Amino acid sequence: MQYTHINVESKKNITCLHLNRHKKLNAICFKMVEEIYHAVSAIDTTGINALFIFGRPKAFSAGGDLKEMQLLDQKEAERRSNFIHKTFKLIQNLDIPTVAFIQGICFGGGLEIALHCDIKICDNTARFAFPEIKYGIIPGAGGTVQFPIQVGESAAAYYLFTGDEFNYETAKKIGLVQKVVNTTNFKQEIDNQILFFSEAAADSLKAIKQTIKLSRKNNLDSQYSKEAQLFSRLLFKNGKSRIGENFLNKG
Repeated sequence: MQYTHINVESKKNITCLHLNRHKKLNAICFKMVEEIYHAVSAIDTTGINALFIFGRPKAFSAGGDLKEMQLLDQKEAERRSNFIHKTFKLIQNLDIPTVAFIQGICFGGGLEIALHCDIKICDNTARFAFPEIKYGIIPGAGGTVQFPIQVGESAAAYYLFTGDEFNYETAKKIGLVQKVVNTTNFKQEIDNQILFFSEAAADSLKAIKQTIKLSRKNNLDSQYSKEAQLFSRLLFKNGKSRIGENFLNKG
């Protein structure tokens, strides 16, 4: 498969996946998700120690492609939400560590990609938000499931209900990110992590990942399915897209 919206490369024995819609601030279109699914499915973890996911300095990802969402009916919106869930859970359930390196904007669907990684490392330009409430919808890529698990119900409720933006300091405080690095040192941090994971014992990494997966809450499939149903119902209400109603003012 030829990729248009992502780039994939290997460094040592690390797979590096770069989101590649720079002119759109890495807004996540469905074609990008399909490419991510194909790329992650193709990873042979017998020879790979970790998956690293990158955006760009200005934006890890601004979130879902709102213009694309306007064109969906309810049935297609739910189908796509379920496929996005499948794709992001594929990242989460790899038997190797997954690390998101975040700079700049990390909103909506972009934050949901990061939530499905084992480790989140950001710099001091990183900004986070779930702005979906401002469009009359909800996150549709696992945010309502994973965010409360990872940062706690109260913190998740506040940022999901209000859509408020928060910075790297708050992200570290609530446990969303595990490490914050100064922008000037971010490239060196990436190089350090590539070196560390490439030289770490592969069987130890996989054993740790296996036990982490066992400790995660079970039976989340119904929660993901419910999110897809609610997302599609809210997106396409009264015969038209709510994104279309709000896009000119908030898009």
